[in-house]
Amino acid sequence: MKYLITIVCWLWVPWAMAQPVLGENLAAALIDKGLQAQPLIWLPFPLPYEVEQGSRSKDALLLDALFRNELIAREKVMKMGTVSEQGQTRKKVLLLWSYNYPMSRREQNTPEGFYYGRGRLKNIMELSPPYLIGDYYYAEAYIQWYVEDIQPWIEDPAFGSARTLRRTLESERKPFEKRVYLQYDGQQWALWQGEPGML
Repeated sequence: MKYLITIVCWLWVPWAMAQPVLGENLAAALIDKGLQAQPLIWLPFPLPYEVEQGSRSKDALLLDALFRNELIAREKVMKMGTVSEQGQTRKKVLLLWSYNYPMSRREQNTPEGFYYGRGRLKNIMELSPPYLIGDYYYAEAYIQWYVEDIQPWIEDPAFGSARTLRRTLESERKPFEKRVYLQYDGQQWALWQGEPGML
């Protein structure tokens, strides 16, 4: 029995410690699947948000564009406010737009922000060999990726001041770049969210 235990242990240790293989085709398939599974959400500012009617600030123009594209609602609001003119402070009636998500969306308690597309893998520029951290193997890849299922509202010229949306429209020609990680759990590889070794 002692010899049998010794033989089993001898066979088990190399298998348990063997470094898993990760080819570029498998890595590409897992990364692409992981990118597609994460909806891209644009979150420019929290709502509700009030701005003066007639304001030409960046936020006011973006809010107006979101309203015109039926992504948010607005209503007129009158408030007493304090303004400074020529070094003097006085009270004034302010005419505001109050922007918020449509009531139907608020009632559903959906997360904030605006869906604008999903990521797709363009190219793996670098792929590291698997390396062990703690109990798991990891690999890191430096990738190029682009956005598909781009929502029509993004093409409104008013959103040209929003870099994320502007870059999204040109991402197939000029892809984004980032570093991603994969983890081997003892049975299979999968895209890992966060830094290697973190829970």
